[in-house]
Amino acid sequence: MAAQVTPALDHPIRLMQRRRFIRILATSAAGMSLQQLAASTTGLQKVQWQGFALGTTGQLTLFTEDRRKAETCLQACSAEIRRLESIFSLYDHHSELCQLNRDGYLKNPTKDWRRLLAAIEAARKTTEGAFDPSIQRLWKLYQEHFSLYPDSDTGPSQEALDLALQQTGWDKVRHTPELIRLEHAGMQLSLNGIAQGYITDRVSEQLKEAGYTNVLVELGEARAIGSHPKGRPWRMGIKDAKRPDRIIQVTELNNRALATSGSYESRFSKNGQFHHLIHPRTGLPSAQWSSVSVLAPTATEADALSTGLSFLDAAAIERVRTGHPELDIICQA
Repeated sequence: MAAQVTPALDHPIRLMQRRRFIRILATSAAGMSLQQLAASTTGLQKVQWQGFALGTTGQLTLFTEDRRKAETCLQACSAEIRRLESIFSLYDHHSELCQLNRDGYLKNPTKDWRRLLAAIEAARKTTEGAFDPSIQRLWKLYQEHFSLYPDSDTGPSQEALDLALQQTGWDKVRHTPELIRLEHAGMQLSLNGIAQGYITDRVSEQLKEAGYTNVLVELGEARAIGSHPKGRPWRMGIKDAKRPDRIIQVTELNNRALATSGSYESRFSKNGQFHHLIHPRTGLPSAQWSSVSVLAPTATEADALSTGLSFLDAAAIERVRTGHPELDIICQA
């Protein structure tokens, strides 16, 4: 598909920018902005939370007649983001994920863990096993190698790669409602390919349960609850992987979610050959596509599938489309 800028119909289109890391950044009142603006002739007011969340700038947008109530609800959403980061963050050494990676097991995981593990199993099935959160040792290997040799155009040694591969593989992860265990010594998980989507969903459901029906949640992934108050879907632009300053396609969200994963987003090497999309079977940074965008009913699905489908060829992608008509998959070569 040729790169083509699609103009916005009546407001600037947001570019969907995928971030492949989670970082705990406590969002306080000083770190956020609650804005109340006139929406249109409908009488609704636009209320936004803006602040640092999940290692990037996040934004929650809703339309309401009661600004004060909405601000209180958005404060509660901020607290929920912090709570979930304390479970799934790799950057908070006290998080439950870091405890699991450090000890090799986690007793009595919360319901959030159980929901997330079920979503991982579903994503693995859909992607024919390509989605695999057990790649953290491989990610660390590349990160450490290029920290030592930032100008290198070659990767780690085969010996080091083989060792990291021994510490990789979802078949080495055991989980029950009472216990999560990593079966191989030194093994570690990364939830960077699914936890952003999960947190996006939890915040979306929180706003939905509070009665809001015109909502756009953007926390690395995007999810819309209901439509735009002007009676049309929310519009999101997908970046051209080869020219990220341009939009290649405009998507519409109405009770759906969007996530994009691309090899151009986070690179280890300066030449771009080594990047964050690491194949769990070969241990090599490789992807069939420069970018994969997924529209799905939930941000959790869209997040995990945009990662896992990056490793599948065109025939496998077509099998997924056939088996999952609820998904829209947009691949850039």
